[in-house]
Amino acid sequence: MNRIRFACLAVLAALGLSSCTEYPAMTRAQGQTSFTSTAPAGSSYGRNAAPGSGDEMGAAADANGAGAKATAAPNRTVQETDIYRLEGDRLYYLNSYRGLMVFDVTNVDQPRFLGRSPIFGWPVDMIVRNGIATVVVADWYGQMEDGTPFHGSIVRGLDATNPADIKVLGEARLGGWVRDDRVVGDVIYAVSEDYGWSYGWGGSSTYQPSVIVSSVSFAGGHIQAVGKQEFKGYTGIFNVTVDSILLAHTLEPSNPNDYYNSGPPRTELVYLDISDPAGAIVRRGSSVVNGQVQGWGADNGRWNLDFADGRTAHVVACTGQHYWCDYQSGYLLSTVDFTSPDAPALRSQLSIPATGWGVAARFGAGRLYLSPEGWYGTYTATPFQVFDLTDAANPKPAGTLSIPGTVWNILPAPNLKLFALGEDWGNQGYGGQVSLKYLDVADPTNPKLLGTSNFGQGWAWTPAAGTFKAFTMDAAKGLVVLPFAGWDDQDATYNNGLQLIEFDDATTRTAGAAHTKGWVERGIFVKNRLVSLSDLALAVVDYSDRQNPTVVTSLTLARNVIAAQPGGATIAEISTDWWGNDLSTSEVRILPIGQADETTDVPGAITVTVPGQGARVFLNDHLAYIVTGVRVQGPCPTPNWGSTTCYGRQQQIQVVDLAGGNAVLRGTLKLPVDYWGWYGWWWDWCGWWGFWWYDWYMGPEVVQVGSDALAFRRWQPQWDANGSYLDSNSLLYVVDLSNADAPTLASTTITTDPTGWWGNMKVVGQTLYTSHYEWYQTSTNPQARSAVRYYVDRIDLSDRAHPVVGAKINVPGLLVGGFDNDPNQLIFIDYRWDEASSTAKDDFSVCRISGGLCELRSTLTLDGWAGRTIVSGTKAYVSTQTYDWNGNNGPQVKLHAIDLTNPWSPVDRVTSGPQGWGWLLAVEGDRAIVSSGWGLQGVDVYKLVDGQAPQFRQFVRTAGWWTNGVSRQGDDLFLASGYWGVQKVDLQ
Repeated sequence: MNRIRFACLAVLAALGLSSCTEYPAMTRAQGQTSFTSTAPAGSSYGRNAAPGSGDEMGAAADANGAGAKATAAPNRTVQETDIYRLEGDRLYYLNSYRGLMVFDVTNVDQPRFLGRSPIFGWPVDMIVRNGIATVVVADWYGQMEDGTPFHGSIVRGLDATNPADIKVLGEARLGGWVRDDRVVGDVIYAVSEDYGWSYGWGGSSTYQPSVIVSSVSFAGGHIQAVGKQEFKGYTGIFNVTVDSILLAHTLEPSNPNDYYNSGPPRTELVYLDISDPAGAIVRRGSSVVNGQVQGWGADNGRWNLDFADGRTAHVVACTGQHYWCDYQSGYLLSTVDFTSPDAPALRSQLSIPATGWGVAARFGAGRLYLSPEGWYGTYTATPFQVFDLTDAANPKPAGTLSIPGTVWNILPAPNLKLFALGEDWGNQGYGGQVSLKYLDVADPTNPKLLGTSNFGQGWAWTPAAGTFKAFTMDAAKGLVVLPFAGWDDQDATYNNGLQLIEFDDATTRTAGAAHTKGWVERGIFVKNRLVSLSDLALAVVDYSDRQNPTVVTSLTLARNVIAAQPGGATIAEISTDWWGNDLSTSEVRILPIGQADETTDVPGAITVTVPGQGARVFLNDHLAYIVTGVRVQGPCPTPNWGSTTCYGRQQQIQVVDLAGGNAVLRGTLKLPVDYWGWYGWWWDWCGWWGFWWYDWYMGPEVVQVGSDALAFRRWQPQWDANGSYLDSNSLLYVVDLSNADAPTLASTTITTDPTGWWGNMKVVGQTLYTSHYEWYQTSTNPQARSAVRYYVDRIDLSDRAHPVVGAKINVPGLLVGGFDNDPNQLIFIDYRWDEASSTAKDDFSVCRISGGLCELRSTLTLDGWAGRTIVSGTKAYVSTQTYDWNGNNGPQVKLHAIDLTNPWSPVDRVTSGPQGWGWLLAVEGDRAIVSSGWGLQGVDVYKLVDGQAPQFRQFVRTAGWWTNGVSRQGDDLFLASGYWGVQKVDLQ
């Protein structure tokens, strides 16, 4: 799970959520991401300045952050955006989980959270003027004015002058995923990529790739979409001046259905006139050059394009034999003259031999710097190349330097120096340390390596690999600050924080690191401190001792809330960590019910901590049973696959008394250590995540039996010294919690069959059932079928200290529920695929257990894949998912209310839901909650009425990607949405 999240975020950063071709006169340390110019079109404005020339550095802002103050927009200037902004003593941060967050940093050592405005989607950028924030968010799901689904990007205006009550001023919807943007005057210009996929509610997928340049005016706090130009193709990057945009995008292949035989790729350079201050975009001339403009790498590949003097365009593109690029592809540097915007002319083309999977590029003052960002044939050496562009008609190589490792991003430094950020490969290419190379390029024919700073233990990475905006430098202080994340194999933990690197005119020195919580996105100077910004925490760092920077304060910004239990005037929110950021504790917090979503600071919240992570919560009136996994070091299992240090999980049950709006720790009990249990938490999500048979196959590894007992499934594979599978340690643990201060533990074995399986624990009424299978037909012939029979086992817990496995009973499918008032009457689903109709047809069966037999009462065939089944009284509620494999209608979800008053003759009342994907999440009183959209971007709420099909009542746009738990108090639903927090929903 941890590695998946890091891989996901690394890919996201590599896509370049924000970028710029101009390296402005600014001090990133002070948070300043804007610059001004009065230069007319055709001057040097908008170019990549020569390192050390003065164009790219500017005067350093003072130590109090004066350079960070954002005020009213100057006339026709170009401004950079970022995910944070410092305006006076207010810090604005666009958080992936919590939306726009505002902090008071008057006393930077004690920052105060003032308020937030929730936003779902990937934060791209933001600009703030006098407390008015204009934010850009990609991967946003919502609805158009006519109610039709929308998936794309938005520009939203937020009035945060009163942070405790942030108001939405309006928003504009943009097509595709915004990759880059820039502000000119009172208009934000964005380039986005739209591949034509319309997952979500519609569920269909068409492939019509396009690149879109859009403009949105935010003048006077009014958000209005103004201009739009759309181009067929891919990988849009742009360079912005006060009057023009130069867009580079890869054209569609000649045969979109046959990339292999479509020949080498081509790139179109398009001149867009944006001289209209209101935001109109006028297309002028264009030129097509050979090669594919890089759409990956730092800042979405924006450094591969340069509009040097507003007249001359340089672009670096790869030239694969087919319509893609690989490590064997060469590169082509094209120069195009746009002196006449309507009639551009190709000046020159320079072929460059292959240098790896992709290149890190930087233009500046008549030069191009080029170095591979990927594999170059070895893991020890990388060419760093300098090209002379002073003669546009005859660009030529100038000098080359061989440096260790690989290069992700090239960044300017003072006095004709450069920083090359990358990685020094180790462990045969499976990872290494982050490396910052310091280069002298005063003589382009003889570049020199002045120094190298390596940091990061084990596997390490920095978001500055994806964007220059994460690279903080204060030339006056001789200091570079890099946010980083690393995986330490020895401790099996993540190391995140800020790394300090000192530099002078001659060399660099690796200083100390401040370790903070979460994946750190930015490290910025605020007054006399550094502030670390991650989605999970804001940390203040004292760096007066650069070798030993220390964390002064840390504010938690997002908690992974897994359960929210309302209790009158208060609500108990239980949070835990799943990403390995905090291996020590989970948390129970008691908040006022009106602050369940924590839009402002909640002083005095009652908090207790519970050892361990990956928490699950079970409720018994005012008692909460919190199950966590506490990491313990111990002997490595056999085989250990090369591990030298191994950790296991020791499950712990902590009783927390929530009576009277308080939180008091009661009894605790620990289970034996499980060296395979880290993987078990995935299966705990099964009831929430889909509609396939395997969602039930393992089932949750812990269930609540009655009010005061928990049952644990333990399945631990056993191998011999040669790695051959021997057996599975299959135990059922039963924890008796009738004495909340002194829980007790017992266990039993479900099956001794070394090839067998057991799982799918289900509780019907007060009775615990498990399932297992036995092989009755096996074959070594791959053409022949092997088969098993499924059984249920009734567990007698009348004496909890001695659980007894009852007789095995052959059953017609997987157990999904039963009748609370009659635990002998069970419900099964046989998940099957109907070959004749090419659709899923699942059999919903009612079976009564009697005398060791399962007496079939009825079978009801459901079209589609059946999801979670919830039984309430004599009603069973189940969602089914259909999909038209012929592509005519797309997917659709249906909600079944099956009346089992007469189990011999069930009555199925079904409601067809919207197009798209969905499954039943919960039934709370007379409401059924069904996910709506791909990935839980929303929920549909249905009212349940006896004798009628479920009635759709409302759609709710959820705050995050998943819902961990649903609870209800009166006419309010509370959705526990992980790191997005708790969302209150008023029922209609």
